[in-house]
Amino acid sequence: MDNIFCTGIITGALSFIYAFYIRTFNRTLKYLLNAFTGGFCLGFILSLNYYDVCIYLFPDKVISYESEYDVVFPGPSRGKYGHCEAGLWLKDQNTSRWIQLCTNKEFLRSHHKQGMTGVWVTARVNKIGSYIEKYEFIYM
Repeated sequence: MDNIFCTGIITGALSFIYAFYIRTFNRTLKYLLNAFTGGFCLGFILSLNYYDVCIYLFPDKVISYESEYDVVFPGPSRGKYGHCEAGLWLKDQNTSRWIQLCTNKEFLRSHHKQGMTGVWVTARVNKIGSYIEKYEFIYM
């Protein structure tokens, strides 16, 4: 989280310097603070997905493993206006955390059969985290 905050400060400082040097007249403190605040907010928002992008673009390796899972109804929130039809919790081997994915009942009916107690996960991993590429239900 410190990297994200630092990115916001750096972007804000660059906006402040740009506003200071580009304007040769009417350089009020309010104008410069607005430039810093706008740059900070822009840098902060753009850096929120930084870790996901780094994992996706720069994986150290692609691994496959079998894992535990749990299906929940309703699924995770899809923003302000609702939920996914179903949620799938997968145990990530690389980070030892549970990851929740969005799915639907039709996909579960067609891919999940009686007695399948595990899931085969293919993920891109590096030292920051992991990005799940695909998963299949399996018999364990």
